[in-house]
Amino acid sequence: MPDVRSFTRLLLAFCGIVATCFNAVAAEKVTPYRSVAERRQGVQIICHRGSSEFAHENTLEAFRATFELGADGNEMDIRCTKDGVLVCFHDDVLDFALEAYGDVSDYTWDELQRFRFREPQQFGPQCRIPTLLEVFELHKRYGGLMHLDVKQRNLDQPIVELLDRLNLWDNVIVCETEIEGAIQRDSRLHPRVYQESLYSDHGDMFPAAIAAALARPGTALLVDDPRGAVVALGRQLGTVSQQPVAPKEPVSQNETVPAPREADLLAILRDGQDWDQIAVSEADQRASAERIQARARAADLCRSIHASSSATVAALENRVLRRSLHKQLEYHGLDGSAAMRTLILLQAPNAVEFARFSLWRDDPALEQLIDQQWKNPRAWADLRVKMVIFPALKHCRGVAAETLCRDYLALDEETAKQLGPLQHQEAARTLLAISPQTETALELMRHPLQAVRGRAILDCLANVHEAWAMTALEEGAKHALAYRVPD
Repeated sequence: MPDVRSFTRLLLAFCGIVATCFNAVAAEKVTPYRSVAERRQGVQIICHRGSSEFAHENTLEAFRATFELGADGNEMDIRCTKDGVLVCFHDDVLDFALEAYGDVSDYTWDELQRFRFREPQQFGPQCRIPTLLEVFELHKRYGGLMHLDVKQRNLDQPIVELLDRLNLWDNVIVCETEIEGAIQRDSRLHPRVYQESLYSDHGDMFPAAIAAALARPGTALLVDDPRGAVVALGRQLGTVSQQPVAPKEPVSQNETVPAPREADLLAILRDGQDWDQIAVSEADQRASAERIQARARAADLCRSIHASSSATVAALENRVLRRSLHKQLEYHGLDGSAAMRTLILLQAPNAVEFARFSLWRDDPALEQLIDQQWKNPRAWADLRVKMVIFPALKHCRGVAAETLCRDYLALDEETAKQLGPLQHQEAARTLLAISPQTETALELMRHPLQAVRGRAILDCLANVHEAWAMTALEEGAKHALAYRVPD
């Protein structure tokens, strides 16, 4: 029979084991590893294209960050490659995000891996388009909820098969598509109703907007950044991983491609006499598209080889002035868009002036290209050129670039809408990137548009370890100090 001292030691050891288990269970409740059933109870925080402040949108790392921060799931955009691989990617075209042209369906999965992201963000060369299988497996691992946005036709059945295979129907809370309906009609889908979408104007950065959203009927919040909602619901912000979810495999290069000659690129850029001839027949449209793509590639390659002679700059400027007209948005202005980006990134002498010209341009020649279905102002047809300007200007510091940002930010929404899609957020982000100062941040935090104020807060949080950003938060948005992510 064990003596009292031995019994006491056994009892204490047992109590220690029980305490450890209790603490582990308690800790589990504040970690991101929650079950699907737990996540479906109460309010669900769903991130639009993932937590894109921490990784490029629609990537495994952005989706993972959502769970690590304490949110419940992600909205994701689904497309299909040429060889039938389901992937997550938002845009109808590749060239805004990747150094490539066309769309996802123009390429096989292997070909798609060879293209680099233009702005890869935190994960650099590891940034990549994920397969839907990888994304589903990630959500299964975290017990994560999913909002499916199906972007192409005839994808419902393969998505259903994937949900069946991984037993993920309970994870799906929304299936959004204007094209198909098979997933929505399936009895295994149990959709949730959003209380509010807070992502478009960064309402997710403001406690009052979050509280108002939580007071509305529904069970879920759709946010761009989850931190405000996580804090509002009394959850614990977690640490965000710095390593890729699944390291990208090196792309094999079977042959070394010689660098293009500037003279050859110049010849392609100058071959644009057809820029204002709008092709009508399908055959002519295809031929026109090929020539436009060739000029766009030439403009991109000028940047890659740092071709900045006066002749090349003049040819690029001419392509901006005479960007090609085409009935399909995929090609309309594509060469002008690439030329505009290259002029800015090469920091050509008149690049900012050409950027200003393009932002405010309203060309009467666009009247014949207006799609009456959307009822947008005429200048919207030039959105391809307009939308590359602010992201490129982030790399072009100087008074002229700062002035351009401030002049755009001074436009009210109605005036800006006549020029193209609203870009106040991008202008604010660019201004703070080229002028990272407390005064600039506070200036943006006082802007009349909530979207601009929220953007400034997010950029300060991203740079919170720098004195200027911390001071701006303390003076202009003290509540956001609670959104700092643990190191």
